[in-house]
Amino acid sequence: MRAAVLKAPRHLAVETVADPEPAPDEVVVQVAACGVCGTDRAIYRDEYPVRHPLVMGHEYAGTVVSLGAQAHGFAIGDRIVIDPNVVDDVCYFCRHGVDHLCSGLSPLGVARPGGFAELSAVPERYAYALPPSLSLEAGSQVEPIACCVHGIDRAQIAPGDIVLISGSGPIGCILIQLTRLQGAARIVAVDPNPARRALAEAAGADIVCAPDGAASALAALRPGAGADVVIEASGSPAAAEAAFEFVRRGGTVLLFAVYPEAARLSVSPFRINEDELRIVGSLNNPHTHQRAIDLLESGRLDVSALITDMLSLDELERAMDITNFPQAGKIVIQPFA
Repeated sequence: MRAAVLKAPRHLAVETVADPEPAPDEVVVQVAACGVCGTDRAIYRDEYPVRHPLVMGHEYAGTVVSLGAQAHGFAIGDRIVIDPNVVDDVCYFCRHGVDHLCSGLSPLGVARPGGFAELSAVPERYAYALPPSLSLEAGSQVEPIACCVHGIDRAQIAPGDIVLISGSGPIGCILIQLTRLQGAARIVAVDPNPARRALAEAAGADIVCAPDGAASALAALRPGAGADVVIEASGSPAAAEAAFEFVRRGGTVLLFAVYPEAARLSVSPFRINEDELRIVGSLNNPHTHQRAIDLLESGRLDVSALITDMLSLDELERAMDITNFPQAGKIVIQPFA
C-alpha cells in the first residue's frame, strides 16, 4: 500500500509499505477520507512529541477490508469511523473513569500508524458504524466533532449565555454550531483571517470580528462585564492570554486548542481569585464519538461547508502549511485519489 511517512520533522515522503495484517482484535480499514488537523501540523513542525518514522492522521473513515480472528462486530464492506485514542485500561486514570487521560495513551496517527495511508489496522473497539445517510467524507469529521462535544461539556454553557470563540477554523466553526445548540444568546467569533470570519458567520456566529474588535463587540453586548464563556480554539498563546481580558467575573475560560508544549501564559493569580474565574482544559473525545455521529445524522450539525479542499496523499505536505489554502477550511486527504 501507499502511505505518507513522516521521516523526521518537516520531512514527509509517500512510500510503498507493507499492507497491515490485523491483530486478533483488530480490523483493517481501507481509508476513504482523513482530515488534516492542527495536531498533525504541530507534529510536522516538531511542536508535539512523537517518534519517527510515523504515519500521521487521526480523523478518518473508510471501509472494512479484513478482520482479526476475534473481531466479530463488523463485516467486510462495513463503513466505519475511527476513535484514534487507544488506552491501556490498566493505569490509574483508566481505573478511575477518566481513561482519556490515560498515562499509556497510544493514539492512532500519533503513537501508532494512522490514516494518511491506503490501509490502517484499528482495534475493533475503537471503530464505529457510519450510518448510510452520511458520506465517508463527513465521517472523517466525526473525531473533531467528538472532541468539540467534550469541550462544550467542559465549558458548561447555559441558555442565554454570551460566548466568545477565538479561532474560526473548522474546529471553531463546529464549536459555534454546538454553542448555538446549547442555547447561547449571542456568539462572538474572533479571527484575524477574513476567510475564516466568513466561515464563522456561515456557521451561525452573531458577531464576527478581528481580534482588535473583540473588546468593543463585547462592550456593546454587555457594558462593564464580558463574556460568560470564552473558548480559545486558535492555538495561539497570545490569543489564550487575551481570553482572560474578555471573560466576565465568575466566568469560564476554556483552553481548547493544542498549544506549543513550551508556551507559557502570563495570567494574574490575583484576578483568578478575585474574579472567581473558572479555567478548564479539554483533551480528546472521551466516549463522545457516538454522540458526534448522532448529531451529524440528525442534521442539527453540518460540516459540509467546512470541507474546502480534497487532496491526494501526494499533496499532504503542502497541507502542512494552511497559508497555502486561501479558503482556510478543513482539508481532507483521499488516499486513493
